[in-house]
Amino acid sequence: MLDPLLRRRLPPRITTPEFWPATFDRFDEILSLADHCQVEHIGTSAGGRAIHGVTYRGRSGAPTLGLVGGMHGHEPQGPAVCFNVLSVLGYGRDLKGSSWPEIVDDINYVIVPVVNPDARARMPNSFVGLARQDILHHDAGLTLEGERYDPAKGDCDPDEMMILGGLFNDAGNHVNRETDPDNIRSPEIAATMEFIADHRPDIVLEFHAHAAPPLLIRPTNLVPEEVQQRQQRICEEIIDTARAEDILFDGKIIASEKCSTGLYHHFGGSVPILYESPQGVLDSKAPWSYEQIIDTCMFVVSRLCAHLTA
Repeated sequence: MLDPLLRRRLPPRITTPEFWPATFDRFDEILSLADHCQVEHIGTSAGGRAIHGVTYRGRSGAPTLGLVGGMHGHEPQGPAVCFNVLSVLGYGRDLKGSSWPEIVDDINYVIVPVVNPDARARMPNSFVGLARQDILHHDAGLTLEGERYDPAKGDCDPDEMMILGGLFNDAGNHVNRETDPDNIRSPEIAATMEFIADHRPDIVLEFHAHAAPPLLIRPTNLVPEEVQQRQQRICEEIIDTARAEDILFDGKIIASEKCSTGLYHHFGGSVPILYESPQGVLDSKAPWSYEQIIDTCMFVVSRLCAHLTA
């Protein structure tokens, strides 16, 4: 039996399609070829890993869309979609060859593909074709006693974990629960918010994932009422268009005041929106494939582009 401290550092290896980049070698390869963008080192994770910010300049005076992936390491579709968007902006097609004319290259983009690289490094590359229970072993992690850690407790002690979950950086910070702008503990959130403050995107879409159909969440902490009303309108537009195009979507729009996503408005004046993508597990309402997951995420990005250019 493996030593528990070793086990939590061994990421399960799952082969994914080329259009689903999930490893740091692949991330670095794509960024090294992104001559149409500016790539910068915006910070360093608790575990010493680089956090990159990417900017793409459209026409002068154009609106700006922010995309943030990899907040949770066990949600690998976020980084994958960010890199597919970069492919569309540079080459006109995503990484599987599909064109997305609505993802227009005349607006500006600010992208943080992997906010929490510590968690991405230790998590599976995908949960497509697995079971919901597999996610529960990795999201909040397992204690040394083999019990699932209660994420409601907030931060954890990594030395007390058999599997350090994808919610946490290497210091055990629950990065998506940073809601106090005056007391940000994790370097990942601090770096991302500084990047957002520098570029002030009109909308920031943060990618997450769960074992259910697509869902939109409105972060409300630190977000004034008039901005919440715009959040609601944008989410309704996305859901209405999805239904018109026969895309399975959860019709509910959930408000949440418990996530760091609301900080995008505080620091950057942005409209923050959180998107929960399907994980592709077999025991969900619909067993989504790799292609369907990427396409649905790209659909949401395309609808935000349509909103910004209307």
